[in-house]
Amino acid sequence: MGHWIADVRVDIAVDTGRRQLFLLLAGLLASFLFIRFSTRMIRKGVSWWPGNVQPGGLHIHHVVFGLVMMLVGGTGAFAVRGGPVAHDVLAVVFGIGCGLVLDEFALVLHLEDVYWREEGRRSVDAVILAVALIGLLLAGQAPLGGYVGGRSYASYVIAAVLLALVVLCLLKGKVWTGLLGVMLPFLALVGAIRLARPDSPWARWRYTSRPRRMARAERREAGSRRRVMALKTAVMDAVAGAPNPVSLTKRPPEGPRVVEVPPSRLELLLGRVLRPLRSPGAWTAVWYLRAVAAVDAVTALVPPLRSRVREAGNGAYVAPFMVGPSFTGAALAFLLSVGLRRRKRAAWIAVTALSAAYTVTVVVALSAAEGAAGRPVNWLALALTAAVLLALLVSRTAFNVRGATGNAMLGTVCLVVGAAVATGAGTLLVYATDRDPPAQWGPSAAYAAVRALTLSGLVDHPGIRVPAWADVLVNLMSLALALLVLLAFLRAPRGRARIQPADERRLRRLLRAGRDSLGYLALRRDRTVCWSPLGDAAVVHKVVNGVALASGDPVGPVPAWPAAVGHWLETARRHAWVPAVAHAGAEAAGVYAAAGLRALPCGPEPVVAVGPLPPGPAEVRRAMAEAGYSVLLRRQADVPAPEWESLRQLAAAWRQRGPNGRAPALERLGDPADPDCVLAECRDPHGRTCALLLFAPWGTGGLALVMLRHDRESGTGPVDLVLTEVLLRASAGAPPVADVDRVSLNLPPRARQESTAAYEPELTQRHLLYERRAELPRVLAAAALTEGTWPRRLPRTARQPARSAP
Repeated sequence: MGHWIADVRVDIAVDTGRRQLFLLLAGLLASFLFIRFSTRMIRKGVSWWPGNVQPGGLHIHHVVFGLVMMLVGGTGAFAVRGGPVAHDVLAVVFGIGCGLVLDEFALVLHLEDVYWREEGRRSVDAVILAVALIGLLLAGQAPLGGYVGGRSYASYVIAAVLLALVVLCLLKGKVWTGLLGVMLPFLALVGAIRLARPDSPWARWRYTSRPRRMARAERREAGSRRRVMALKTAVMDAVAGAPNPVSLTKRPPEGPRVVEVPPSRLELLLGRVLRPLRSPGAWTAVWYLRAVAAVDAVTALVPPLRSRVREAGNGAYVAPFMVGPSFTGAALAFLLSVGLRRRKRAAWIAVTALSAAYTVTVVVALSAAEGAAGRPVNWLALALTAAVLLALLVSRTAFNVRGATGNAMLGTVCLVVGAAVATGAGTLLVYATDRDPPAQWGPSAAYAAVRALTLSGLVDHPGIRVPAWADVLVNLMSLALALLVLLAFLRAPRGRARIQPADERRLRRLLRAGRDSLGYLALRRDRTVCWSPLGDAAVVHKVVNGVALASGDPVGPVPAWPAAVGHWLETARRHAWVPAVAHAGAEAAGVYAAAGLRALPCGPEPVVAVGPLPPGPAEVRRAMAEAGYSVLLRRQADVPAPEWESLRQLAAAWRQRGPNGRAPALERLGDPADPDCVLAECRDPHGRTCALLLFAPWGTGGLALVMLRHDRESGTGPVDLVLTEVLLRASAGAPPVADVDRVSLNLPPRARQESTAAYEPELTQRHLLYERRAELPRVLAAAALTEGTWPRRLPRTARQPARSAP
């Protein structure tokens, strides 16, 4: 590697033409970056920057200076007879002039000042194209396949063919591909073969009578090309500055043209043949990877099996796709099987690409290795690999779940950074533990890189001998890197974590007649609403670590619940989310169970009917009143605005420091959208607030406890005093709880269950629902973090609640 770099440096130093071309390129890039920086400073109005050149009020564009410098540099290159230093200076001058002229290429093209308009991006395109072409010339790439003229008829024919391909690319609207194809013939060939852009001359000539091809071209334009152009535009704006949002010369884009094309006979035939095979093909690939994960783990655990499989693999035998004694392979196969089971497109692309590459490798090995083709085991391995590839290709349309935006970029960053970290840490470890002195950094880095990035020791390093535990640590870093990259590529979309105002207004109208005591919690604004097709019911959920966690019962009339639940499940599967429900009532749990979910009891909800107080709470109330404690009940609309700041500070402090347990809570105080919520304060003998309870409306005659905060030093006595005050005032018909006949105490933590039982409440069972047992730990973590919900016990078999008739 070092000799090659030395040769390159000698070539550039000796070949004056190439050195001057390099200096021209450096001058072009430097002048472009400088003038862009200058214009951005002028645009921002920075006071210390000189500004525009305006002698006598006449604005002189920098294209004028560029033309002068190009004239000086170009003329001087022919006229000056000095040494190489003079030609080097002229090359730099000419390059600087090129950068200044190309930076205002759009101005010359339109004969109008469009520098900061949308059309001004063409100047950046011109600079990028010029840099690419000069860079290719500097690297030794000659135009038109190396044609220089006058050598043979073959060179003329090759140049003519390549020129025809370039012209065809330009006619198809692929300007970049065509111009770069002058230097890179492969690009010109690919651009000439592929479909034309919809607005190109070729499409107008050839696709007008072929609507199917025009439809394909429009789909490609709206799909992959739009994403590539968005990335290109973002990079250009970061370097050269973003143009103004309004363009005065560019026509507004036309709306998409919808071309209704009936399917061809071949498409109908393939649909009839492949449609019944899509689901079996998908499950075949999933179960194959699961079996491979089990085989890899078992063979890696059992030493005799591990040694025999490795010995066979080092000979003339080949293994089926992803089969080998490796915990890393087992983990990757299992993770890919999970992605395929959730129908993720990224997982399908990864497995299909790997299986296709492995199939080609096996075919080459069978044809090249001596004696390999005569072993039936190798043909069985090839048949299994080809069957998996065929099953993936047949079931391609079944994997339609797309990942989150930016997965490719995140995966690439994780790969680059993780590879650097793993290789660096592995190098330090190998250098420190090498038993064959003297240890060297170069071989240690090569050894660590091979083991960390290829998951095995593919290359022998006779000068390095490390202990087994060092190899294990490097392999663990390799496994962590592979899993991190794969998880980044397969990451599910997060979903919109903000309820819209229109959805909130519709939910409030439905909640006025709601029967769920915790239905008001559906108005938490960090949720997403999934409406039924008719819009008469909704399931409110939040995406937590890939789990679409719904809360409580669906909102709306009971007959409309199944449609809303079905649409919610369809949305979750389309985004590869794990569906789950926290603290659903018995009737809602029956509807969810009918849709395929399984239920676990997560605790009873105590509901207290308004009436005479039981002896226990009455005694607590009497003791607290004698100690000087008092209760203040107000609707939130009646609380003065200056008080809310201190109340919110108290609630936040008690939530962080107090052992109040977790329960579904509204988590907001004083919101103008909640005027009917009842705020209850307990104040100590000195008039200081020691407990805050917030009650939300429950249908037409109920209240539900949606927030409980209290000072831990005061104990639970203030909370009981507030509850008894609410019940007594409701029984007496006193405002603001005059029409209340029942109060839900939410799902109390274990610490309050005994004191809650003293109110002799009616217990209503709540349920946690999930779909698959393998996803239960993930669902439990999401429910515990988000809702404070935890099942009373984990059954050995999945239970389903009794289904209530709607």
